Amino acid sequence: MTRDELQSLLDSHGADPAQWPAALRVAGLSLIAGDSEARAAHEAAQRLDAALARYVKIAAGDETAAARVLTRLAGPLPRQDRGGWRWPSVLLDWQFTPAWPRVAALACCAAIGFMVGITGLDRPFERAGTTTAGRGGITSIVFEPEAITGARP
Repeated sequence: MTRDELQSLLDSHGADPAQWPAALRVAGLSLIAGDSEARAAHEAAQRLDAALARYVKIAAGDETAAARVLTRLAGPLPRQDRGGWRWPSVLLDWQFTPAWPRVAALACCAAIGFMVGITGLDRPFERAGTTTAGRGGITSIVFEPEAITGARP
């Protein structure tokens, strides 16, 4: 057994040789007896095991509390309280499977609303002190060339 194999054994099974696999126990103990670095690694693993044992003590009260909770959960659950207000049966009977036409119509309405908002069709065309291109209403806005670049639609 090499030092790396012993370190892997200590990391996975701890410092107690009784916890080691029987096939590796003899080789590990002989390496610890013959090598000072292996002995130092074993002592470090023993210190780690002792520190972990100090902080991981299971109290007897915890086991009884866990058993009490498990017996309580093993029984039937209490009846769940349902709210006084229930959904109307009309809403519960709706079929939501053919929903894509409704979603498409809603998307079209949203797109039209976006276009109206971005182009300003909801605002008056002629304001005091401003001039519009041709004063022809919506057709002058849509079909006249752009004022800055002169680009046509």
